[in-house]
Amino acid sequence: MELGTFTQLILSTLILLIGSLWVFVSFYNLVPLVNFFLQRQFGSGSTSIYLDLAESREDTLDTFPTIDVLLPAYQEGSVIEQSIQSIRAADYPQEKVTVNILLEPGDTDTRTSLEALRDQYTFTETIVPENYPGNPNKPRALNYGFERTDGDIVGIIDAEDIVSPDLFQQVSTAIMATDADYVQGILDMINEGDGWRNLVFRGEYSYRYRVQLPAYYHANYPIALGGTTNFFDREVLNKISQIRTSRYPSPWTQAEQVWLLVQGFRGMRPWDPDNVTEDFELGLLLWDSDFKCQLLNVVTHEESPLTLGRWIKQRTRWQKGKSQTLFQYLQYPPQTLHAKFHMIGQSFMAHYGPINFMGVSATLGIIYVLGFQPNTFISYVLILGLVFAIYSIIIQCYSYWRATDTGGGTKIVRSGESLVVLPAYWILHWVADVRALRQLYGGDYSWEKTKHHGRNAKVLRDDD
Repeated sequence: MELGTFTQLILSTLILLIGSLWVFVSFYNLVPLVNFFLQRQFGSGSTSIYLDLAESREDTLDTFPTIDVLLPAYQEGSVIEQSIQSIRAADYPQEKVTVNILLEPGDTDTRTSLEALRDQYTFTETIVPENYPGNPNKPRALNYGFERTDGDIVGIIDAEDIVSPDLFQQVSTAIMATDADYVQGILDMINEGDGWRNLVFRGEYSYRYRVQLPAYYHANYPIALGGTTNFFDREVLNKISQIRTSRYPSPWTQAEQVWLLVQGFRGMRPWDPDNVTEDFELGLLLWDSDFKCQLLNVVTHEESPLTLGRWIKQRTRWQKGKSQTLFQYLQYPPQTLHAKFHMIGQSFMAHYGPINFMGVSATLGIIYVLGFQPNTFISYVLILGLVFAIYSIIIQCYSYWRATDTGGGTKIVRSGESLVVLPAYWILHWVADVRALRQLYGGDYSWEKTKHHGRNAKVLRDDD
């Protein structure tokens, strides 16, 4: 097919734009990984990432700090016991740990389950008032819970989580005995046997927390937090709330601010109450505000969604929040060029990578169908993009191999399966991205709830 000059120009521009974006995203991820690998293999300096609990703890903690666990729960009656149980089984003075269950007024499902657990476990039910400003969501509940607590350390655990027995030891050591301001643990989606999406999800989380974040930490990249197993020195959250107030307009009307004052609240908002991926946004803001993160080599087990519809809704919420963060930094950019590059780059990279990969694939299809002949430079961009796509598939497979607790032939078969189905997983990412952008365009900032069934608790019991 003979293409006109104008058509060729349009196709060249489109291919160059999409291909360049994908190459940028890939380089942004690859450079710290390669640097970290080379330093570990050939460097003379230390590449230690994780806290050595035994070495750091010795003679460093005269007293145990008090820890407030904020545990947001909405319609989590079927799984919340596993989280409370694991927290109360942790190797830490339990009188120093307060489990604050953050509830919405109409959540009879969770409250009924908690009533049955009251005689077995110690916890505090904190109901977020209906008149508390903002739409019901996780960051709104966290802000309310923060103002209602006074522990030395404040942390977040999700209602379906099973935490490691040494979690609080590592948290207290890192924050009280080192120069860390906040910490992030490893998250692991344990129900890989629930279908190919859950299999890839486990590899995705392993890549994120076992491969990417250590390399980012070593390179002093921003550490975008996960939604759970992150803990903060209380004073750090006080300061970040003040920074947020000075940088961004208040999300509340004057009447809502008056209500807060009348009710005795200071209007603290360490978490952005409107951002539905509040963990991602907070991690970037902490990095830009020069607070120090410490990664913990401690694993929290979670459950990935069991159905496609629930996966799409969960991923839509994540992508929507990351888009909110991108738009926020475009509107209120950081001061330095270095910060602008990282903050906008991370906000963009986090979810547009799959779109760019699919865009590269689509352009290759266009070239084949229309017989378009790109110039040499564009051909190199496309080839480089394809190389990065293959690299991404391989490293995701490697990440799954590191995380899985299966063995023998099952491990080999599932690793091979993750290689084959990952492009289909990226297509689903694309669907979630488009859905998220549509919601934002329509002004929909609602929180789409993810339903959990407690598969991880069953798997862990079976392993014992």
